[in-house]
This record gives sequence, structure tokens and C-alpha cells, in this order.
Amino acid sequence: MNQIKNRRSFLAKLFMGVGSILAYGAFAVKGLLFLSPKRGIKATKKIFVGTIDQFKTGSVETVHGLTGQEILVQRTQETIKGFSATCPHLGCKVHWESDKDRFFCPCHGAVFDSDGQAITGPPADAGQNMTTVDLGVDDSSGIVYLQEKISA
Repeated sequence: MNQIKNRRSFLAKLFMGVGSILAYGAFAVKGLLFLSPKRGIKATKKIFVGTIDQFKTGSVETVHGLTGQEILVQRTQETIKGFSATCPHLGCKVHWESDKDRFFCPCHGAVFDSDGQAITGPPADAGQNMTTVDLGVDDSSGIVYLQEKISA
């Protein structure tokens, strides 16, 4: 009888020890995951830009992102596109010339077509096109939003 009691006591202590080790191990892993930086996760934020009706077909409007950068929003019959207003060559401000259907940078006379492709000037020589910006449209509400990456 004493031998059975000793065996039960031994097994109880063994299972409690193994359970404690597993519980503390899981707690330690969770703690390390909580403290370690998240890698590979790109968080985005949707920023309200306006409604689709605010952007006339064939026009280009200027809006601002979270960090204040100017974004040129262009609406065509098929799509709505966004471009950074910063020239990829020297960082000057690019503007839309509606009468010529093109983007123009006054700093060095660079010309970009309506798709942001460099046509003339130093950006064309260097193969530098305008930087595109992610825009989205909610079909049900007609809301246009800017998708910006934020640091996690």
C-alpha cells in the first residue's frame, strides 16, 4: 500500500512539474513575441481624399497625404490615378497643364505624359517617371481614399 502511495505521489509530482514547465515555456514564448518587433507586416492607412464626384473627368486635382506631400489626382473615363507632385529628378513641384494634356516641371523643363511617363528633359534621359500613389475607390459609396504605408 505504501508503494502505491509513493508511486501516485511520484506521478503527481512528475505531471505537475511537466505542466509547470510547459506553462512557463508558453508564457516565455508569448512574452518574447510581444517584445520583439514585427517584421514583414506592412500596415496601411486609408485616408479620405474626397468623393468621386469631386474629381471631374479629364482634370487633375491636388490633395495632401498624411505627411503633407502633394498628390496629383487624375480622373479619366476609366480610372482614377494618383501621382506624387515631386519631380523624380530634382524634387521640384510638377504641375498639370490641361491645355497640353501633360505634367510639367518648371525647374528643368521636363515633360511627363498623362500617365506620368517622362517624355523630355533630364527625367526622360535618366528613365525617371513620376512616382505613382495608391488610390482606391469604394464602389458602393463613391469615396476616394489614399492608401499610405505606416510604420508598425
